[in-house]
Parts: sequence; C-alpha cells; structure tokens
Amino acid sequence: MPQPTLHFEADAVVANGNGHLMVRPKGGEPLLGEIKSVSGQVQFIPRFPFLAGQIYEAVFTDSTGERISIEHTFAIRAPAPRVSAAYPSGDALPANHLKFYLHFTEPMQRGKIFHHFQLIHLATGKLIAEPFRETELWSADGKRLTLWLHPGRQKTGVNLNLDLGPVLEPRQQYALEIAQNWNSEAGVPLKNSFRKTFTTTEADRVQPNPDAWKITPPKANTRAPLIVRFPRPLDWALLHTMLTVLDARDQLLVGKIEVSRNESQWRFTPAQPWATGDYRLKVDWELEDLAGNNLERLFEVNLDNPTEPALARPRYLEFKTK
Repeated sequence: MPQPTLHFEADAVVANGNGHLMVRPKGGEPLLGEIKSVSGQVQFIPRFPFLAGQIYEAVFTDSTGERISIEHTFAIRAPAPRVSAAYPSGDALPANHLKFYLHFTEPMQRGKIFHHFQLIHLATGKLIAEPFRETELWSADGKRLTLWLHPGRQKTGVNLNLDLGPVLEPRQQYALEIAQNWNSEAGVPLKNSFRKTFTTTEADRVQPNPDAWKITPPKANTRAPLIVRFPRPLDWALLHTMLTVLDARDQLLVGKIEVSRNESQWRFTPAQPWATGDYRLKVDWELEDLAGNNLERLFEVNLDNPTEPALARPRYLEFKTK
C-alpha cells in the first residue's frame, strides 16, 4: 500500500489516501472548512483564506491509523499596511478634543484592537489610563477608523469625568501611538509604528459661527474653486458631508471637496463651470468643531443652567460669481 502524503496548496490542503484530515493554526483550534474526497485524495478547503505569515499544521490519519503531520507558513504577498493620514492634522488640539480619524493603506483586522493604542503624557512619560471609547467605528472598506477619546471623561461633571478626570489637560503635550504588531486583514503587520504628537490648548466651549467665515467666490465661466476659511479647525469628516453648494434654483452642485490648512480651509471645485449669478453655501447644523460643538448646541451642556435647545436647521451663506 502506498504511503500517504500530505501537502499545502494556495487555497487547500491535500492528502493522498483515505482518512481524516484536520488543519489548524499551530497551537490553535481546528479551522472551519469543507472536506472533499476526490480520486483517492482528501482535500480540505478553509472557509476563510489562509493568512500570510501564519504557521498552519495539517494532520492526516489514514484508514490504517497511520498518522502524518506537516507545518506550513504562507509567504507574505500582501503589502505591509501603514497609516496614510491622521486627522486632525494639526498639532494643537483643544483640551476637550473628541476624536481622531485614522486612515490606513490596507483594510485592518477588526475586533479587540484597543490594546494596540496608547496615549502618553510626554512630560511624565506616563500612559493615560482608559483614554478611549472602546467602540470600533470603521468605514465600510476597513481602511478608516474613528478613534474617540472617551466623551464621558471629556464632559465636565459627569461620572467618568469626576471619577477618572479628563483625558487631556490644557497646555500639555501628548502622543497618540499605534503599535507595529497590528495586522491588516491579510495578516501583515504595520510597516512602522505610528505616533502623533500634539499640544493642548484651553478647552473649546464656543459653537462654530458661519458668520465669521471668509468666503472667496470663484470667477464665472471657470471651474476655479470656491474657498471658505474658518477661524479655527473643524471636524475633518463632517467637512466632507455637512457643506454643500446650491445654485439659484436650489439645485445641488456636483463637485470635488478638498479640506486643507489643518482643517481650517474648505475648497469646492465644481464638475461644470460656474454660471454667472447667485449661489448659496448650505451648512448643516450637525457640523462640529474638534470638541464636538455644533451650530445649534455645545457638546457640553451646563446642567446647572440648562438652556432651551435651538431649532435644528441649516444655515445658508450667499455668494455671487461674476
């Protein structure tokens, strides 16, 4: 009787002979998958693709009870992920700052990710305890993570703020770090660890005010950008969704949005040339600054002196092209 053989293929494990085949990460639990018996071979096809860099063990026991096993590590073919952008992009943040947007070049592994992050107080070198809201907020493609500092600690007077204190203090330097051993979905670790250093200013408890914005209208019959400048940075993601341009008939214009100058400048380039005439910039009330204050209310409400909530409605800023 020929001796049984066992080998790995790109998307399967194949044993020659009849018997039982088990495949698992080395030291782990057996993988889920499909077993096929074809022409004197037993094939195991995993439910999920094999991960690059992972050591797998295959064990085959044939009908006579003879047992063979092999190990295999799939070559890393996927590129190493890296952090391609982090917002806010500036290095001065209010002490009641709320969230970071982290962009990656590859989809990242999800689930139980927060041990890869730490926030350091640079003057003392100490880690800030429990700084994050441990809820994973991912874009659909797995390439953008919204990382919240815990809002319960950033709001004055609520339980977590009283028990643990705020995450950030004014006029201090901090570093947000991401460990290199965080893997992409393909099982490849980050190319480099990531660090963003920043200095805190006083807490921001002022609502964004569109009346303080500076609008530079474009010239008619061109595709020059409409430029809007803000006196202080606003939320990077919301600047891509909460500002829109309407023509004289209140029709939405299609175009490209660019956010720059540490999120204090917004540019809109239309798909078609500007006509001569009147336009409006629509500002939805949900637009926030870095501390979560929006056009209608502050993120932090004074519980000792509550005010009636304003009617949530957009603001409109008019401009002309000539």
